[in-house]
Amino acid sequence: MHKRQALTGFFAAAALVAGVAVSATGGGGGAPDEPSPQTVAANAVDESKWPSPTPERGLTKGLSLPVEKYLVGYTDVVQWQRAQRDLWVSCMARFGFEKFNPPIPGVNPPAEFNDANMSRRYGASDATQAAEYGYHLPPEHMDEPPTWEPAAGPEDAVFLGDGPELSGGTYKGVTVPEGGCRGEAERQLGHLAQGENASKANASSMTESLQRPAVQNVFARWAACMKTKGYTFDDPYKPAGSFNLSAPMASTEEIEVATADVACKGETGLISAWYAEETAIQRQQIAAKKTSLDAELAERNTVEAAAQRVISEGSDK
Repeated sequence: MHKRQALTGFFAAAALVAGVAVSATGGGGGAPDEPSPQTVAANAVDESKWPSPTPERGLTKGLSLPVEKYLVGYTDVVQWQRAQRDLWVSCMARFGFEKFNPPIPGVNPPAEFNDANMSRRYGASDATQAAEYGYHLPPEHMDEPPTWEPAAGPEDAVFLGDGPELSGGTYKGVTVPEGGCRGEAERQLGHLAQGENASKANASSMTESLQRPAVQNVFARWAACMKTKGYTFDDPYKPAGSFNLSAPMASTEEIEVATADVACKGETGLISAWYAEETAIQRQQIAAKKTSLDAELAERNTVEAAAQRVISEGSDK
C-alpha cells in the first residue's frame, strides 16, 4: 500500500470508528496573522455537542453493559486524535510548515456514539426513529467523512518521511524523523486500540444471550404480539433483514413494520429482559477474564495518559 493511501485510510477508518466527521482542510499556507493550528484546535471543539455515552431516548435509554468499561469511547478517541494532531503540527513546524493544519477531531460529532451499539443492539428501539426512518439509520449516521492528505510536495515528504524533496533523510539540512512526523508521533503516543478480550466479550455475550431460556421466552411473546399486528417473525433481528436498507429511504411498509416492532418490544419488555440476561453473561465473562481485561485497560490508560500529557503541554505553551 502506498504511504499516502495508508494515511487516507487511517483518517477514514478513525473517523468512522470514532464517529468523527472530519472536514477537509488545507495543509500549509495561510495569512501570517491567522491563528496557529494549535490555537484553532484548542478553541474549535464544543464538547457540549458530543454524544452521550449511553442512549438518551427510546427503549434503551440510559442502558450500558458491564463490558463498556473496557471499550474505547468517543472521548477517548477524540483525545487521542487531538494529541496526535498536536504532535504532527509541532513536528511540522520544526521544518517550517507553520500553518500545517490537519482536521480537528471532535468538531463535527455524530448524533450517537456507543461502541456496544446499545441503541440498536437489540434491534430497533426508538419509536420516533422507527416512525420516520423505519430500520434505516437517520441521515446523520450515513455521512462518510471526507479523507485528508498533506499537501503534495515538501509537506507530504516531511510528514511521511519519504519523497524526492528529502536528501539523505534530511529536509533543508534538518534530519527528518524515521517515518516522518507521522512516524515520530506514533512512537511518542502509541496506538489507541480496542482490546481483543473486550471485543470478544462484547460479541460473544450477545451470541450466548440468544440461547438463554428467558430471551427465547420473551422472543416468543414478541412474535405473538407481532402476529396480532399482521406480521410473522420469530426473532427481532429478522424484520430489518426483510427490507433493502441500501435504498435511499424507508418504504411505507418498512416504517409500519418497524413501528410495530418497537411497540411490541415495549409491550413485552423484550429489551429489558434481554439486557438483563446479557448483563449477567458479561459479568461472568469479565470475572473469568478479569486479569486479561484489566491488562488491556491498563495499556489503554497508558496511551490515554500520554495523550493527555501532550494536550496539556500544548495548552501550557
